[in-house]
Formats: sequence, C-alpha cells, structure tokens
Amino acid sequence: MTALLAKEIVTALAVAGLEGSVLAVIAFAICRGRVRPAWQAAIWLVVLARFVLPWTPELPWSLADLVASMRGGDAPIAIPLPGMPAPAPHASALWIALLATWLAPALALFARGVARSRRAYAVAGRALAAPDDARAELALLAARLDVRAPRLTVVTDVGVGPHVVGALRPIIVIPAALLGEPQLLRAALLHELAHVRRRDALARVVQLAATSLFFAWPIARLAARRLDLAREAACDAWALEAGDLPRPAYARLLVAMARLRLDGHAPAALAMAGHAHHLDARVAAVLAAPVRARLNLAHHLALAAFGLVALGGARTAHARITAVPCSYNTHTYTSDIAAALYAQHPEADLDGDGQLSRDEACELQAELREQADGPVSPAEPLYCNRDSEVGQNPPESSCHQGDGQ
Repeated sequence: MTALLAKEIVTALAVAGLEGSVLAVIAFAICRGRVRPAWQAAIWLVVLARFVLPWTPELPWSLADLVASMRGGDAPIAIPLPGMPAPAPHASALWIALLATWLAPALALFARGVARSRRAYAVAGRALAAPDDARAELALLAARLDVRAPRLTVVTDVGVGPHVVGALRPIIVIPAALLGEPQLLRAALLHELAHVRRRDALARVVQLAATSLFFAWPIARLAARRLDLAREAACDAWALEAGDLPRPAYARLLVAMARLRLDGHAPAALAMAGHAHHLDARVAAVLAAPVRARLNLAHHLALAAFGLVALGGARTAHARITAVPCSYNTHTYTSDIAAALYAQHPEADLDGDGQLSRDEACELQAELREQADGPVSPAEPLYCNRDSEVGQNPPESSCHQGDGQ
C-alpha cells in the first residue's frame, strides 16, 4: 500500500466519523420526542451505517456535502496547462503506520464479534429440538407476524434466556423452564419472532462494524447503545401488540430474563433481556400507554428522506464549482505558456494572429473545464474567469497559476 492511498483511507474514515457524529446529534434530537421505537431503531441504524460508509453516491443536499462545503471541500479543480508536467503526489510513510494502528484493533474486534456469533449459532444448532406443541405455537405466532417460522431449539441451562441467532437462517433458542409457562413462552416467542421479522441480525452486522471501526470513539458506542434500547423496545411493542399479552406479566418476564443476563450467561445473540441497564426504561415503556409497533407510510417516507440526506456522499469540487474567480499579473502568462497552448490548441486562436492572448487562453480553459467529466490533475493550473470577453485585457484580468486563491 502506498502512503498516498493510506492517507486517502485515513482521511475518508475520519470524515465518516465526523459526519456520523453530526448525524448522531441530529438523531438524538429527533428521538427525544415521543417517537415509535421502530422508527428510533431505524434512525440509529442509519447513524451507524454512516460511520461505516465513507464512500457513497454523491448527492447535492446530503449531510456529507454540507460538511464538505463547511470545511472547504476538495481543492479547486482546474485544467492543467499542456506541456507543464505534474509534480508527483507525495505523502509521508507515517500515514501507513497510522492506518495500520487504526485498522489492526478494529479488524481484531470485528473478527472476535463474528467468532462469538458463530459459536452461539453452533451451540443453538446442537441444542435439543423443541416439543411439538412449542413448534406449533411458534408456527401460529409466526403466521400472525407474517414471517416464516424459524427453527426452534431448547436449552436446559438455567442461565440462558430466550434469544435468536443467525442472520440468514435464524434459530430461536428458549430455556426449558419456559415450556411449563404458556403465557411467558408466548411472550418470549413473539419477541424473538419480532427480531426475525425486523431482520435485526443483519442490522447487528452494521452495528458490529461501526463499533469495531470506531472502537475509540464514544459517540459510535453511544449510538450502538441507543440502537440496542430502541430495537428491544420495538420488539416489545410487536410482542404486546400481536399477542394481546397482559403488560404486567410481560414486564415480569423482562425482569426474569435480565436476571439471567446478570448471571453472566448471555450469549452473543439477540437476547430478549437486552442490556440490564436498559431494564428500567423498557419496563416503564411496557407499563405505559400502548405504542404502535408498525410504521405507517409517513414514517417510511420520512425515513427514506432521512437516509438519503444522511448517507449521500459529498460532491467533488468539480461538481460543486460553478465559476472560478481569478486574477493574474503580467508574470503569470508567459510566452512559453502561450506557445505551448497554441501548439496543442491552435483552434483557440480566435483572432487568427498566430498566438494566444491571455483572454483566449482563459476561454480555452473554460471550454476544457466544461468538457471534463471528472477531476483532473490540478498541477500548475491556469485559473480563468469565464466572464472575461475575448479581446479584453484589464489590468487585473483573467487568469493566474497556482492554488486558485
């Protein structure tokens, strides 16, 4: 890997972290009101996706474009003068060391999370098959939630609560103790089926990637905790709405599952208990007024707009610039430059005098800029004012070389 590529990657990741942090502040403000848990979970998932998507399609009204405009964006794009070699870009080897220092622990954390999930899936696959009546109950509830019934297994470990593992072929695991409690079993199955219907296991991949990549950034971890809480609350709402369950009984189930988690037996999976320090908020939400689990059309449209603004990429300077201001003095346009331009573009000699004036050079560069499909090398460019008319030669007129300032 070259130092220049390492610099570009580090810069892109840093910008993604900045944009994700700005988006987290916006999401926190949105979610302070009475917002449905499912919508909160979707918003926080978009925030975490912003952290792990440093390169996204360009959109003119995106957050990334706004941030790029505020920090100055890319260097101005200009057409290099023919015959003037571009200096080779250079970056210090320290960028490679910085990238390695960043990515090594991030990849290790991501690999550990994936390994834990694989172990949990293997354990669930080796567990006992659920009794026929439990599988029949699962099939009935899955039809109610309009989801395909996953595999159901039972574990005898008293320290394991209901959970679901697997992103593509999910398995729901329940403790044997729930088989004798039909009401609690129904609540647990509805909660885990809600995870399956919402495809939360796939969302956890994005969550793991974001928290691993920005392991040292507290805002990414805060966004992940907010997503955990909103996701569990959304599944609680699904279970209560679809199962017509007594709310006090469901709250007691949450407390019991959280107690199991505190015993240190929670697997690397989507567990009904969630995080123990979120228990008070979840119980309060369960005992409060009912909240609709499903999102309506307005929510989906608003979420789509939020996603476009949040995940759209920044336009390049070439796409953003509509006019390039410039001025030059008598030392910036020499006879050598005029001869080089005329040799490659004789058609730019509008007055037919066999040489290119400064205004003709500016007109040429304006045309070349319009024809350019993307960023070009800015080495020693000639910046031109397209408003200058051919033949004019004011004291502070059309072009200058350098950085475009």
